[in-house]
Amino acid sequence: MAKAYVLIVNKSGTEDSVISNLNHIPSITNTFGTFGAYDILTKLESSDEQGIQNAISNGIRKISNIRSTLTLLVDEKQSISKTNKIEQEVLDTHMAQAFITIHCSKSNESSVMKRLEEIPEVIEADILVGNYEIICKIAARTYNEISEIVSKKIRKIPGIKATITINVINNQGFNR
Repeated sequence: MAKAYVLIVNKSGTEDSVISNLNHIPSITNTFGTFGAYDILTKLESSDEQGIQNAISNGIRKISNIRSTLTLLVDEKQSISKTNKIEQEVLDTHMAQAFITIHCSKSNESSVMKRLEEIPEVIEADILVGNYEIICKIAARTYNEISEIVSKKIRKIPGIKATITINVINNQGFNR
């Protein structure tokens, strides 16, 4: 199974329209409104990489009001998933969440993933191919707590050079 994340910048105020259009692309499993450098984060899954490329090139990038995209391909070597669909629905409704992109020192991905798995608030993580080495999703009661988790737990892991936090807007997006 091929997976990817796509970070989207759209024309200001068009998030709902873009998300509605993204909902028509079958390989998109999750879409989240975000605040910060990106407006929307999508997660795609397909039987192969060609399906991912097709969904991005002929689907996502064809949607009007999308200004730019950044694709993060998942390396299938190692991933973390701590929640099932029902638990995720509860988190989506009642918790602050964020995705963290992580830049690691060379060849430290596996040791960083092991340390991430030990952090209770990390609910999923994937090793990436490209600009960043890892993306993880965290959940906490508030965005202030997310800030503390990133600064006091994640950034303290040996081998992490830099992180970018992409905060999720609750109730803006969809899950399949």
